[in-house]
Amino acid sequence: MMTKEERCAAASAYHDTGINCGQSVLAVFRDMTGLTEEQCFGLGTGLGGGMRCGDICGAASGAILVLGMLHPHNRKNDPELKAHAAAITKEFIRRFQEQFGKMDCRDLLTAKDLVGTPMVEKLGVTKHCSVLIVSAVELLYDYLEELKGE
Repeated sequence: MMTKEERCAAASAYHDTGINCGQSVLAVFRDMTGLTEEQCFGLGTGLGGGMRCGDICGAASGAILVLGMLHPHNRKNDPELKAHAAAITKEFIRRFQEQFGKMDCRDLLTAKDLVGTPMVEKLGVTKHCSVLIVSAVELLYDYLEELKGE
């Protein structure tokens, strides 16, 4: 299993090769989701390059897809499972917003004052979208670790 640092570095490297934000996040969690690299790229195609899921940035959207695959609401008439899935998604969004002050892709793309998570500094990431990608991966990794303890 990849470490947090390995996942963050790999996500940044994917983005450097032209893979979009959402694809980059999805791809580094493929060992956990059971998806292939190609499936991650296909699923995340619309989650970057200015494209977004609603107003949520591509990196955060990719993380939300990973959460949905690992904690799905996939049984009809199961309100507890549905509530759990919604709660963990809302918590990730809260953490991302706490880090950046916003979720909207357009706002994040024009923000001049992005401060990423500690891994951004550790890896020396400076490209604007890579700051968002690495931070989303770090936030998701840490949150998934917390969820294991539930």
